[in-house]
Amino acid sequence: MQMVTRLFVLAAAVMLAACATTTETHSTWQTKTGEPRPAFDHLFIVVLAETAVTSAVVEQQVAKSLKKRSIDSTLSTASLAGERQHADDFREQIEAAVKESGADGVMVVSLLKVEERDEYIPPTVDYMPMTSAPMYLGYGPYVGYSYSAIYQPGYYQNATDYYLQTQVYSAATEKPVWQAQSRSMNPYNLKSGAEGYAKSVVGQLDKDGALKR
Repeated sequence: MQMVTRLFVLAAAVMLAACATTTETHSTWQTKTGEPRPAFDHLFIVVLAETAVTSAVVEQQVAKSLKKRSIDSTLSTASLAGERQHADDFREQIEAAVKESGADGVMVVSLLKVEERDEYIPPTVDYMPMTSAPMYLGYGPYVGYSYSAIYQPGYYQNATDYYLQTQVYSAATEKPVWQAQSRSMNPYNLKSGAEGYAKSVVGQLDKDGALKR
C-alpha cells in the first residue's frame, strides 16, 4: 500500500511540475562605466497592470522570493489602496510611499507585449500499477504488481507568452540602475505565472549582485 501511495504522490508532483510556469530573464546594468553598482536590502515593488488584483498577486510573489534571500520589500498594493494606478496623482503617491517605507530601491514591473503561438506537446507513455491478485488471497499475491502502459499521442495547443520589463531605480538618486526583460511561457494561471516570473527575476537580481548578502 505504501508503494501505491508513493507512486500517486510522485504522479501528483509530476503534474504540479508540468503546471509550473517557465520564465527566462535577461538583464543589464544601467549604470555608467566606472560607476558603482548598488546592492539593495529593501525594495519598494510597483507592478503596473490592468487590475489591482493582478498587481497584488505579482507583487506578493516577488516579495516571497525576496524574503527567501533576506531582502525586505514594501508592496505598492498594500501601501496604496484601490485602483490607484489610474489616479491623477499616482506618481506623487508612489514617491511619498517610497520615502515613508525607507526602501533603498524601487522595482517597477510592466507588461511589454502578449504573444500567441502554437506549442507542440510530444507523446508520452505513463505506467500505472495494477494489482495482480485480490486482497483476500493474502498479502503475498497482493503485493505483486504489474504495470499497464497508457499512451498519450502528441498534439498541438495554443500557447500564450507574456513579456515583462523590470526596471530597478535607486531611491536615493531616482535613476534607473538595473533592467531586465522576462518571458513567461504559457502560464497555467495568474499565480503560476507570477511565481515563475518572481523566481526568475529575483534570481537574476541576486546573480547580478543587486541584492545585499
